[in-house]
Amino acid sequence: MYRYTKISKVRHTMLVQFIVDNYLSFGTRQEFSMFSGKSRTYQERVKTVNNKGILKFAALFGTNASGKSNFIKAMSFMDQAVEEGRVPLGNGNKYCRTQANNRERASYFEVIIMEQNSFYSYGFEVLLSKGSFTSEWLIKLGSNGDEFPVFSRDLVANKTVIGEQFSSSSERRLQIYADDMQGDSSALFLTGMNTNKTSLYKEYPEFSVFQLVFQWFSKKFAASEPNVPVTSGSTFLVDQKLKEVSALLQSFDTDIVEIVNDVLKPGEISPVIQKQLVLFENRANKLFLEESPPKNLTVLLRDKHNFVSISKEADSDAYEIKKIFFRHADGQEFSIDEESQGTIRIMDLAEILLTTESRVFVVDELDRCLHPQVTYEFVRKFLEHAVDHDIQLLVTSHESRLLDFDLLRRDEIWFVEKRKGESKLYSLEEFNERNDRKIDRAYLDGRYGGVPVFTAVFPVGEES
Repeated sequence: MYRYTKISKVRHTMLVQFIVDNYLSFGTRQEFSMFSGKSRTYQERVKTVNNKGILKFAALFGTNASGKSNFIKAMSFMDQAVEEGRVPLGNGNKYCRTQANNRERASYFEVIIMEQNSFYSYGFEVLLSKGSFTSEWLIKLGSNGDEFPVFSRDLVANKTVIGEQFSSSSERRLQIYADDMQGDSSALFLTGMNTNKTSLYKEYPEFSVFQLVFQWFSKKFAASEPNVPVTSGSTFLVDQKLKEVSALLQSFDTDIVEIVNDVLKPGEISPVIQKQLVLFENRANKLFLEESPPKNLTVLLRDKHNFVSISKEADSDAYEIKKIFFRHADGQEFSIDEESQGTIRIMDLAEILLTTESRVFVVDELDRCLHPQVTYEFVRKFLEHAVDHDIQLLVTSHESRLLDFDLLRRDEIWFVEKRKGESKLYSLEEFNERNDRKIDRAYLDGRYGGVPVFTAVFPVGEES
């Protein structure tokens, strides 16, 4: 039996493992781990919890179409499913289609996380072709390998088992909620336990584990595809943070010396922003009517041509719209659509280097639009920042300059290779390379299966 974990204001959270099977190009069970390996370099950036080392950085390499992005999509799918409580739309045929029988085989998603120095395993199985979950579970993992189930849900057998660690009254209450959802294979129990349940957690603090794990997905984990910002952009909403972002952009030689914002007048508001205002008003009105409403609401809107913040106080009908500009060394101010794609990419990533909260960031194609030296410097800065903060970054990349033992540990380097249409994950730890080996050269030579093999499109025949 174990004591329930109270949710503290300062939370230490990390990704430990992610496991996927039968999703996109993953036709067999693939396991990704942030547990440290045998490497003894750069120990200062390894987090030790219950005698287990957890890494703060990992990079995945591989050819185009090897499955790197599919791995990120698998993580995003799980995140979205938990936050929405159902199978996200558009996933009916996302099972691995290399085998016809995979259509009728459940896909598997599991994550092991560290929250406040405790380990938890949460996962589910889902029949994507039918949009129905077949099982779901949450387990607290003991330091000696013991498992303490919080709940286990079998939707095929139509049965939910509640863990023995709860008091009898708490167990009865949980069983009521479980029975209410038992016949609904389209919904996740974890999400249901975090929907309109504010008063429940005040009455039953033992249930905090449901909040703890759900909030790992909703507040601590962020994954992005190449064309989508990975961070919320909150650094652009605080004046002091703007100074830090400006300094960071300067350090990457962008020519930006200051970030400024100007209040837009009614005649300066574009039709695009006008449409967003309607959505903002609806969202604000709902939030301000909640049981514990915020005093104000501020959102950041960004597209190719606009970068604005919209703010509204709870006790006011008026709202304020500010447009963000970038002042260069020559004193000229430019809007976001006048900046280079590389500069915009650095802006997207800036929050990762500035956050002091415990977070997990996942970035697909880190090197997109970035000069190789900028990519290398970004990773170097992150690793330096991570020494003093429990922050994690997982990236995919083609940038071979990152394959450098002067920068990364062996266990921070992973490869994705496609064999017979299916993606396989493996760590550089499996190769046991010496620390003096030029692994970037070995990678480009095909040593780790991460480079393309070219064949002629138009064969050139011998001249007669």
